[in-house]
Parts: sequence; C-alpha cells; structure tokens
Amino acid sequence: MIQLIRQLNQVPEPLITAAGIVYKNSDNAIVRIDNHLSVTESAPDAEPFVLAGMVNGQVIIRTRDRIIACDLDSNHRSQYPFEYTGSLQIKLMYDDNMIIRNKTAAGWKLSKYNFRTAGIIWEADGANTHLFTRNADLLIATHTEKKEALSCFRETNGDLLWEVSINELGLSAGSYEITAPPQFAGDHIYVGVTDGHTDYLLCLDAGTGQLCWQVKDAGMKFQAADKSILCFVNTEIWQIDAVDGKRLSSADISSHIKLAGIDPYANVIFEDNKMYLAGILDTIISQWNIQTGQLLWHYRIHDTSKTGRRGVMIPAAEDAFYVFGNRMYVLDSEQTLYVFEKDKHL
Repeated sequence: MIQLIRQLNQVPEPLITAAGIVYKNSDNAIVRIDNHLSVTESAPDAEPFVLAGMVNGQVIIRTRDRIIACDLDSNHRSQYPFEYTGSLQIKLMYDDNMIIRNKTAAGWKLSKYNFRTAGIIWEADGANTHLFTRNADLLIATHTEKKEALSCFRETNGDLLWEVSINELGLSAGSYEITAPPQFAGDHIYVGVTDGHTDYLLCLDAGTGQLCWQVKDAGMKFQAADKSILCFVNTEIWQIDAVDGKRLSSADISSHIKLAGIDPYANVIFEDNKMYLAGILDTIISQWNIQTGQLLWHYRIHDTSKTGRRGVMIPAAEDAFYVFGNRMYVLDSEQTLYVFEKDKHL
C-alpha cells in the first residue's frame, strides 16, 4: 500500500535527494526535512543566495562572491571565494566540482571549477552548451540554439571529443530536436529526439558519437540501464535490448488507464520493476507492473474541478517527481510538495 504521509506548502525549487529535502523559504533561510520528516530551519541569511546543490551531506549555496558549504547537523559553514563575473550558470555539480558556463568579453566560456580550492581546472568554449550529463570520464551537453546537436567533452581536461547533429544520423526526413538530457549506461549514450511528429530513441557510442541503433516511437519517456531500456510509448511499456535495440517485451496498459480515468500525459519514472506516472494535467499518481501492465495503485492529488491547463498541474519537468526507495515526492504547480510512502515489500 502507498500512502500520502506529508503535504508541505510553499516549497519553491526544492533539492530532493535520497537523503531528504532542502529548500530556501521566503525568509531567506534554509529548511531541511530529513527522511524521518524532522524539520530543521537555519537562521535567515542577510545576503541573498541560491541553493546550488547537495554534496556529501552538505548543502552548497552561492552568493554573489562566495560559495558556502553548510552542515545543517552541526550548523557549521565553510566559506570559499567565488570570483566569477558576468552572467553565470552552474550547469552541474558533483564531488567538489562545478561545471560552469559564464559570459565573458570573449563570449561564453565553459569551465570545470573546484569550489573548495577556488580554482579553475580547465576552460573551454561554452557557446550554446545547455544541459549536461556525466559519467566518470565524459560530459555530454545539449545545445541552447542548435537543438539537434550533442557535444562530448573529456571530463578531466575539457577537450571536445566529438559533436554530432541528430539530423545527419540517417533518420527519416525531418528536422529533429533532442527532447531531454541524454542518459549514460555502460559505454553508450541514449537520447530521445523528435521532429514534432515522429519520435526516436537513439543509442550512440559514448567514445565516438556514432549511431549504434534507433527505435522509432520510443524516445519521449525512457530510462536506460546496462542490459535493457524501459520506455513508455503512448499507452505501452516497452523493454528494449540495450545491445541491438530489439524489443524484448511490451505491456499494453490502455484498458487499465481508461478504466481508472488516468491521463497518460505524465512524468515517468521506472524503479524496481515498477513504472510510476505523475499525471501532468490530472495530477493522478499511479504505480504499474512493468511486465504485466497491471495497475497496482493510483491516487488523485487534486479534484478534477481544480486541474487542467488553467488549473493546478504537476509540471512536465524532471525536478517535479522523484522516487527514492520507499518514498515518492511530487511537486505541483502551486509549490506544494507531496510525500508518499510505500510498503517496503511492494
């Protein structure tokens, strides 16, 4: 059984991880909610800041000229100078490093920055780079303007290893765009693309950018793993072989969706042989068996009179829906965060 165990109002842009929830409230203070649902609130900060991320249990915040690592258990803060100027975007954070895109007199630069040593490790051309995905050795970037392009950088030194245009990979006629950040699994990169009419799931060699295989219709909602790729295609759950792109299985859930009155336009997460949907327009959360397509559980957050394109929605965004272990987190368009808990045996 899955139950709603907590509803939190006015939670703007929370950082949600397996360790709990962190957000900045209207008083300019940091609020943390741990896995026991205990709430810790820091004293309000006099200086404006933004939450940059969470690293090794510390909350990382950025002010105009400092990076501050906060240990909320001890209330200890470590401060580091931050002297970037101009328009600045932190694109990715991991370990003590940030991938930063900033505008200089010479144009947009991309850099790997260690915030504890306040040192730039490398710098590269950052023109148009947008969303980043990382494995141990590589950084993959989509583009702001060339929405059909994908670039691969060496993580250690910033060298550009390859760049490909999706429109030059031999897909059927059309002008394709990348729909979401690519996903790494093993030595391959998986990316969903669309021309507005036809979708594809593409598998690329991570070292070269060469196309390994393509699957029509499967690129909008998917999750990659080493052996198989799980996809939600219209009202079907597909399992695709990671080696050759052949479909291993499919489960049609259309009858269950219709019977329960569920809109399949939803955020999708695959976890522990289950599929979870968070309905964007109907705010229905549901859990499905991947193999059989059986509807295991569903819950409507808001009444139908309050939902729809002009009402309350669940944003179509990666940071609106999370599943960690036996917890599920859903953030609606009114900045209300819902915490669900499922039986550990489900």
